[in-house]
Amino acid sequence: MSEKHIEDVDLNLLIALDVLLKERHITNSAIRLKISQPAMSRTLTRLRDTFNDPLLVRSSAGYVATARAESLVEPVKSILQQIQRTLTKPTYDPTMETGEFRVSTLGYGEVVVIPKFMEAISNETPNVEIVIINRSVYSVDEILEGKADILFGARLPVTAQACVIEPLYEDKFVCVMSECHPLAKGKLTLEGYLEYPHSIIHTGERPGSHIDSLLRKLGHMRKIRKRSPHWTASLMSLATTDLLQTVPEQMAKSFANTEGLVIKELPFQLEASKFELMWHSRFNEDPRHKWLRTKFIEATASFATQS
Repeated sequence: MSEKHIEDVDLNLLIALDVLLKERHITNSAIRLKISQPAMSRTLTRLRDTFNDPLLVRSSAGYVATARAESLVEPVKSILQQIQRTLTKPTYDPTMETGEFRVSTLGYGEVVVIPKFMEAISNETPNVEIVIINRSVYSVDEILEGKADILFGARLPVTAQACVIEPLYEDKFVCVMSECHPLAKGKLTLEGYLEYPHSIIHTGERPGSHIDSLLRKLGHMRKIRKRSPHWTASLMSLATTDLLQTVPEQMAKSFANTEGLVIKELPFQLEASKFELMWHSRFNEDPRHKWLRTKFIEATASFATQS
């Protein structure tokens, strides 16, 4: 038999062959395939030509499969099953997950959201590993380069067309200080806010902040005593100083009760931070990724109700 190439073969014939090998009957096969008996006979002729073999031959008991046909039963069945699996929409079973979820975020996300996220997935994915990828501020490279599955943060750039952004919640800013601070009692005034030195989070992307920009518009300037890239260490160090620090409320609440700190409302109006979730659009329909995103969004639901 001359060699045949797959591009020269009508793969729909495999479906007809599978039915013929099961039924061993032209009319019954035609009924199964919902075509006419003459059309089924023509299909058998094409199959015989394709395989260079009679495949089915007449006998006193009806049609009998040739040795070549018998050898095709399992391969054809396997091929059709594999094609069906390929065409079937994939599903995801989180209980079978043994890999890792990679989340790009800064200190705020790791302190505020990641514990709730891990709690949300713990029962369904007991063997998964959470990998925190340090986020490059104002960059989405971790997503574009495939280093992270999802990215969480505030002020995400909307210029990356390959990325999808899901708004999550807003977190207002508050002022945090030691419970021994002279301003710890009573309402925080603008005069008090400006009188004492401040600790700020400095990530190196640019000098100043939107807080200082607002204060300048109001004709004021605060005194910056310390700049730190570390959210956790910076807040913990307030307990032994007279420094003030302005941070999102959920971050402040994570430390106030355990680190001897108190939280005060700001004496001026400041726009809240808008936190969002980002991922690459190529994962939009991926079942595993959809499950991951859903769980992360669930983990932030309580913050959304407080905003």
